[in-house]
Amino acid sequence: MYAVYWQISDNGRWQMISSIIFDMDGVLIDSQPMHYEADQITLKHFGVAADMKLLESFAGTTNPDRYARFKELFHMPYTIDEMVDFRENVIMDYVHGHDLMGIRGVDRLHADIRKAGLKTAVASSSSYAYIYAVLDKLGFREYFDKVVSGDDMENGKPAPDIFLKAARELESYPEECVVIEDSGNGVLAANRAAMKVVGFINPSSGEQDLSTATLIIDAFDKIDADRLTKI
Repeated sequence: MYAVYWQISDNGRWQMISSIIFDMDGVLIDSQPMHYEADQITLKHFGVAADMKLLESFAGTTNPDRYARFKELFHMPYTIDEMVDFRENVIMDYVHGHDLMGIRGVDRLHADIRKAGLKTAVASSSSYAYIYAVLDKLGFREYFDKVVSGDDMENGKPAPDIFLKAARELESYPEECVVIEDSGNGVLAANRAAMKVVGFINPSSGEQDLSTATLIIDAFDKIDADRLTKI
């Protein structure tokens, strides 16, 4: 049995918070550095050197969207599919070959969310194969009612599509959802989905514009289920 929490919205109407949607990379796991490295390895393999500032600007985007932009920016003669496939192999080799740790406080926050009866989803731009590999390594798969991947999206973040799909999967309206995001593209996508959004400052994610988030935090011990239902 799931709970709903009613609050007065900005337009003066009552609305309920029923669902919390988590980004994964940079939120559940401190993994943005390995994504930047995977992009650097992939681009180098295909003859391009990219600086970190450029890669940080693409945080939260899907691989096909990102490599379509790289192909355009660097006039690369390779297909998007072959670059994405190479990149996926790089990141999956890393996941299978390394120990992974969740970000401090995520397990406590999730337990509190569950205790409050709220629904949960992961909405990540990464592939399903990568998402489930990470969730299984962290022991987090059972934390979430639904998982939504950029694999399903015609338009990745900063478009709102992935969060809107997560809301549908959770059988919640967008205004009933709170998103937790570490990237500027993700915050923008949540804004465009008309959802409340918590911007999580993760230094490893690089310079990210979280200024339009409803609430900005730098540690998960600064929020709990009650705070999330009242932002």
